[in-house]
Amino acid sequence: MWKKLALLSLSLWVLSVAFIGYRFVFGNAHEVDKRMQISLAPEERELVLGEMRLLLKGVKGIINGLSQDDFKVVEASASGVGMAMAQDVNPALMAKLPMTFKKMGMGVHQSFDDLAVKVPSLNQKQILTEVDRIMTTCVACHETFKIVESK
Repeated sequence: MWKKLALLSLSLWVLSVAFIGYRFVFGNAHEVDKRMQISLAPEERELVLGEMRLLLKGVKGIINGLSQDDFKVVEASASGVGMAMAQDVNPALMAKLPMTFKKMGMGVHQSFDDLAVKVPSLNQKQILTEVDRIMTTCVACHETFKIVESK
């Protein structure tokens, strides 16, 4: 009898771990209009979209700094939207996001940090090339995912 109970317990544990692993990798996304729809609570959606708006403000700051030949502004704008910006994200929210979305987002933050470090050794054209590369990830993310409020 105890062997059956042990096997049942082990089976339930394996299923639980598999489900949690699946949710961690895929979040709660499903495909709509050729994009993956991510359903979030209104405050979670606003948090994610607010972070995207801050990234866009960072790009604007970089362009502004370049237009004024002020590389300190470029460096500050890039580092301001780096990994430090992404540190205080709620683990429950992160569990709802697909792994691809998380990788893209963390990659963008890291790319801004890398750019901030390289700014003193780059010219304007090289900085714009780096920003273009980063923005390619942003565009790909917006083409891949759609964030909606859960009902």
